[in-house]
Amino acid sequence: MKSRLGGGKGPGRPKGSPKTPGSGRKRGTPNRATAVHRAMIKQMKLDCTDPMSFCMSLLRSPEVPHEEKKWAVAQMFPYAHPRLNSVESRPGTMSHEDRLDALRRLAEDEDD
Repeated sequence: MKSRLGGGKGPGRPKGSPKTPGSGRKRGTPNRATAVHRAMIKQMKLDCTDPMSFCMSLLRSPEVPHEEKKWAVAQMFPYAHPRLNSVESRPGTMSHEDRLDALRRLAEDEDD
């Protein structure tokens, strides 16, 4: 038994033949997921002016599921709290306290 790549019921369109004119989704028609997403936004009356106000309106809306609120917080977090950089230690160099002592000695020498 031969397997068909298309997985459809019939033999399909021969290789190299053009597709049927007018077939497929019309231009501007959203796919099912986009239509559902837009309907949810419209139903919840969310503010879509910018990403931050969109996420804030998601958090304030009581109708929004908890998973959506967690997503909004995860999206806003990098902008609200900066990421900390790692600090590299350098063994064998002066410590912070040693540098402060050296600066104090320099300041005392200049005062004299």
